[in-house]
Amino acid sequence: KAGLALLFMKIHERFMIGPKSALTIADQYIDSALSLYNSKHKPSATVVDHQCGFLCSAVGLYTVAAHVKHHKGDQESSRRYMDMLQSHFSYSCFSQYTPSELLYGRAGFLYAQKFLSSIFGPSVEPSELSSLISSVFETIIEDGVRNAKDLRHREVPLLWTFHGKPYLGAAHGMAGILTVLLYYPENCRNDEERIKDTVDFVLFNSRSATGNWSILMNDERDKELVQFCHGAPGMSLLACKAYQYYKEEKYLKLAMEIADYVYSYGPIRKGVGLCHGVSGNAYTFLSVYILTKDPKYFQWALEFAEVCTQWEERTQRGEFRVPDRPWSLWEGLGGAAWLIADLLYWDVEVFKGCPGLTDI
Repeated sequence: KAGLALLFMKIHERFMIGPKSALTIADQYIDSALSLYNSKHKPSATVVDHQCGFLCSAVGLYTVAAHVKHHKGDQESSRRYMDMLQSHFSYSCFSQYTPSELLYGRAGFLYAQKFLSSIFGPSVEPSELSSLISSVFETIIEDGVRNAKDLRHREVPLLWTFHGKPYLGAAHGMAGILTVLLYYPENCRNDEERIKDTVDFVLFNSRSATGNWSILMNDERDKELVQFCHGAPGMSLLACKAYQYYKEEKYLKLAMEIADYVYSYGPIRKGVGLCHGVSGNAYTFLSVYILTKDPKYFQWALEFAEVCTQWEERTQRGEFRVPDRPWSLWEGLGGAAWLIADLLYWDVEVFKGCPGLTDI
């Protein structure tokens, strides 16, 4: 429900749905999500939750709630939800049991802070929040150094694991973490060499002969997947961000190669969601289009969006699987709606990137 609230926030003020604006619908969804969550959880500063990512923890719920209430004009509630993020969930970031990855971990927490900054501006960055961000950033770096040493991977200075496994991709792995870190240039300067060497290792040294990336590092036996969470599409987002950050053509060249690979692979059969579906892969093309202005990439995104509009008949024919959460933003039809909203109201000055990672 929080994901759908975010979807309707994206399209609010664009059009009316019957007598209700999209903002009103977003507010109803977030109130329902908050009620459901609060009925099952009792937030307490004395209880540490080891999940603090935007996409798969209550951090996302309260971030979206602050966003919705701000636009509804309820600044008191908006401020309260932002305060809850800092007062309670910041504890999770420093637990030894908390991962550094995007979905559940510290990188997702940093994404949430940058998301709020993109909405509210400098007003949400008091000195204590800046200090918290720096501490979380440093904890991610320390975690990467420790894992690289413990697992004896001398070829890479930073290495992160999820459930003890060195994932490469955007969801649980190194690509997602590194992409978020590059959104904090002031913090990156303290570890510039290690971060860049790790970016290059992931993008150039971990690519398989097929042109894709395996799920786990140094595992040739592993099944390769072509989707946001594991494989080339998530790597394209890191390559695009690395190009914007380092201004080196090799990153853009790689991003273009990945886009060609994803298009030639075609629409995947897991549905139309963002995480492991057709709409998520389409953001490979839009991210490269923003940097190159080559219209073929925009056309490819349109073609994938057209496939998304055929989700019902393709599912009935058995061409698409039914996702675990078929209507959700991240896994289901909500992701296709997000992509179509981006394309329907296309404005190069407004478009930011793939939701949940590069739209900040």
